[in-house]
Amino acid sequence: MPTRLGVLAVHEHASPDPSAPVALLWHSMFADSSSWAEVVPLLTPHRRLLVVDGPGYGESAPLTRVSSIGESAEAGEAVLDHLGLDSVDWVGNAWGGHAGMHLAATSPERIRTLVTISSPVNALSRSQLRQVRLLTGLVAALGPVRPIRDIIAKVQLVQPRGPHRPVLDAALRRPSRRSVATTVRSFILHRTDLSWALPQIAAPTLVVATEDRYDWTPERAQAYARELPDGAFATIAGTNIVAPLEQPEATAAVVRTFWAERAGNAT
Repeated sequence: MPTRLGVLAVHEHASPDPSAPVALLWHSMFADSSSWAEVVPLLTPHRRLLVVDGPGYGESAPLTRVSSIGESAEAGEAVLDHLGLDSVDWVGNAWGGHAGMHLAATSPERIRTLVTISSPVNALSRSQLRQVRLLTGLVAALGPVRPIRDIIAKVQLVQPRGPHRPVLDAALRRPSRRSVATTVRSFILHRTDLSWALPQIAAPTLVVATEDRYDWTPERAQAYARELPDGAFATIAGTNIVAPLEQPEATAAVVRTFWAERAGNAT
C-alpha cells in the first residue's frame, strides 16, 4: 500500500466472524510482521487483522530517508485510507505503540481502541542515545553481522539465545544495512518524548509493560497510564521488548481482555 514512506506490506487475516471489527498490528523495531505469527490465530476469532510490515522491514519497501514517529503514524493512516476504513483497534509493540499513540492524539477519530506493548513514553536517556548512535554507525558500516545481532537480541529478548532468536535474525537479514540504519536513526535515535500525546488520546488505551525491560518498568508504565483520559494497565511476564514473539498467549490474553472490557466485541 502506497505511503509517504514507501510501499508498505500489509498482511490480512480474516476472521470467521464476518462482522468482526478490524484491528491493526504493528511490530517493534528490528522485527517485522512475523513476530505476530503466534498471536494472529488467537485474535482472529475476534477481529479481522491487518498486520503491517513497518517501513524498511519485512516485505515493505526500504526506508531511503530519515523519518519520524509522526510519519509512521501518517503511514498507518494511509493504510486505513487505502482500505476505506474509518477506524481500527490499534495494537502496537514498541515502535508500533509509539506510532499508535501519535495517531490517536493527532487523528483521534481513526483509533477506536489502542494497545501499546513495551512502548516507553519518555525519550531516550543520554546514555541510551550514545549507545544507539554507536549501534547506528556499526549497522551502517557492517550491516546486521552476528555480533550486532547478538547486541540487538540482548536488548530485545529475555532469552537472547533462546528459541525465538531465529525470528529476529531473519527479520534483520531481510532489509539492506542502509535501510536498517535509517530506521534506527528515524524511530529510535530521533524519537522524542510522547508525554504531550497522553491527554489528547480519547480512545480507551491499554498500556502494557513487561517485567524485563529496565527502561519501561511496570511502575513507570502504570504511572503514565494514569495520565490517559481512559487508560488501563497490564504487565506481561517472561519477556523483554518483543512480547508478541516471546509470550504470544499472554499477549493475546491481555488484548482480548481489554477488548472485551472496553470494546465489547471479544471474550
